[in-house]
Amino acid sequence: MPLWFKKKHRTLLRTGGHSDIGLVRSENQDAYGCFPEGASDAPPERLFIVADGMGGHTGGRQASRLAVATIPAVFFAHPGLPPEDRLRRAFLDANARVYGQSRALDERTRPGTTCTALALSGGLLYTAHVGDSRAYRIREGRIDLLTTDHTLVEQLRRDGLLTPEEAQRHPRRNVLNRALGVHETIDVDVDGIGPPASDDRYLLCTDGLATLSEDELLEIVSSLPPQEACERLTALANERGGRDNATAVVVHFL
Repeated sequence: MPLWFKKKHRTLLRTGGHSDIGLVRSENQDAYGCFPEGASDAPPERLFIVADGMGGHTGGRQASRLAVATIPAVFFAHPGLPPEDRLRRAFLDANARVYGQSRALDERTRPGTTCTALALSGGLLYTAHVGDSRAYRIREGRIDLLTTDHTLVEQLRRDGLLTPEEAQRHPRRNVLNRALGVHETIDVDVDGIGPPASDDRYLLCTDGLATLSEDELLEIVSSLPPQEACERLTALANERGGRDNATAVVVHFL
C-alpha cells in the first residue's frame, strides 16, 4: 500500500490495486498500473490506469498490457505539455500500437482494450477514457461516476430509447462502440476534474465489477484501506459468480 507526499501541493495519498481472473475465464485479460512504479521519493506527477482486453486467445491480454505500458511512457515523456494534451497523445499512441499489432486480423475478431486513466498533475486531477471501464469519485458519503460508458446500450439510453432499468437488463449491454486498437483512429474522452479534496477516494475498475451496486462500491471503498478495498471488491465479484476478470485501483487522498 504505497504512501506518497507531494510537498508543493500538500497532497498525501495512499493507493491499492488488485486484479482477479474470476471463476470462468481461462486467462486474465485485465491489466492495471500505478505510475511511476517503485518511486522512493514523492513524484511530481502520478498516473493510475485500468484496462480490459478483448479479442482472441492472448490477444486481449496483450492489448491491455500494451496500453498500460504505452500510456505512462508517453505521458511522462512530455512534461512541457498540458496534462490533457499528454493524456490524449498517450491514448492515441496506445491505440496506434495495439492496432499496429493486430491490423492483419479480421476486424470482427481484432484484439482491443478498454482503458481508463486518472492523472494527478500540478495539484489537479484529470481523467482519460475509452470503453466501459470506469472512474468514480467518492466524496462526503457520495459516489459519482466520472466517465461515460462507450457502449451501444449507453448510447441508446442517452438518446432516450432505453430507460436506465432497461439498459441495466439489456442483453447487449456489454457491446462496445469504442475501444483502443480496433480502428486506426479513436476518440478519447479527456476531462479535468479539479483538485482532490481531503478524504476523497477515487476508484478505477473494469466491468468485472458490474455485478456490484454503486452503494456497495461506496461502502467498501469508504470503509477499507485502498489495498483491502480492491481485494474485497474483486472477491465480492467472484461471490456473485466471477464470470469476468475483475480489476480495481483505489486512490485515497488524506
